[in-house]
Amino acid sequence: MSMQGSGYWGRVASVFTGAAVAQAIPILGSLLIARLYAPEAFGIFSTWLGISLVITVCVTYRLEHAFGLEPDGVAREDLVVTTVLLLVMTGTVLLVVAALIAFFFGELYGHMSPILTVLLVPMSMGAALSLVWQSWAANNGDVKNLSLIRITQTFCITVLQILAGWLQPTALVLALAQVAGAWVAVFIAYRLVPFKHALPGSIGQARTLVRGVVARYKRFPLLSLPADLINTVAAQMPIIVLTGRFGPEVAGFYALATRMMGAPISILGNAVRDVFKRTAGEHFRADGNCVTIYRRTFFVLLACSAAMVAIVYPFSETVFAVFFGENWRMSGTIAAWLLPMYALRFMASPLSYTFYIVQKQHVDLLWQVSLLAMTIATLFLFHRYETTLIYYSVGYAVLYLVYIYLSYQYSKGVDPLL
Repeated sequence: MSMQGSGYWGRVASVFTGAAVAQAIPILGSLLIARLYAPEAFGIFSTWLGISLVITVCVTYRLEHAFGLEPDGVAREDLVVTTVLLLVMTGTVLLVVAALIAFFFGELYGHMSPILTVLLVPMSMGAALSLVWQSWAANNGDVKNLSLIRITQTFCITVLQILAGWLQPTALVLALAQVAGAWVAVFIAYRLVPFKHALPGSIGQARTLVRGVVARYKRFPLLSLPADLINTVAAQMPIIVLTGRFGPEVAGFYALATRMMGAPISILGNAVRDVFKRTAGEHFRADGNCVTIYRRTFFVLLACSAAMVAIVYPFSETVFAVFFGENWRMSGTIAAWLLPMYALRFMASPLSYTFYIVQKQHVDLLWQVSLLAMTIATLFLFHRYETTLIYYSVGYAVLYLVYIYLSYQYSKGVDPLL
């Protein structure tokens, strides 16, 4: 292996180590959380968290995806500052809107209290700020602080949820702990990776900075934001629809299954993506393509995905029953149903940054629209949640195959749609 390849996978290993620790914390914490909270409470909380994740996508305008397009230094920091300014302004407006909705409409969706409605915005702002700092550290090649930010966030949230569960195991308590942990992690992230250059000294300077950045990277809020919003809505729609159609208990089973199935994807997939987007960006700027690093990354992800399928499919029900309690066995069954989707997501997610590198966000948007259409169809066509989830998983897997094919063609500098 070349020195360049060794350096690439060395950085992946460094990010993976931090990500593994960060993900191990909520996985281990789930062993206690599942025994402290009932499936119904966990289902209501997961529905609330799913809605907050949709808002999180909106408040960053997806400008964090553009960090890698700026060189290290002042230019990138200006982009980060602009993203934070837009985030805070948007979050402030949304907080007022959420308070008005809570005041006039009370309980939403049959299960969400007014307090939970208001908490959606601070949760989304905290999560979005954390994403901004993680993306900034990743694009700076600051592996150490990237890992520390992730570990701090998961540790704070998990510990607070466990402690709160001993006092009062409700969905509201889970949400309060999630918000508190997220904001503690944001303050620590700022201490680890502070702004090094002068911030805008006036409203006029801030307005000029924001206008310049938005004009340069308008494709991200115009195309990446809708695409990522559709993707997030499609990802969170099952938990929301399951709660409404089949009750919070079924949603709770699904939520635990997705939390545990998503862990290996987050651990290795995010580690690979954080290094891939920097290295692939460098290759593309230098050579006009990034196919070499794409292929190398693809085959490693393929091997890991195959290993995940071989381990999860035969043992998922037993593992969930033993580690989380017999009343969570259904989560293991759902995990097996979702395996086709997660196996291909594990491969597609890190490589998806190729669309941003070649600035084919409009193609990504079309794919996301197809994904949303498939999600809506599978979630509402069937009358049993078992059939619903199986077809949802298979539909997702088919679309991921298309996504991987397109990203590979773009990595070669070829447009397959022409």
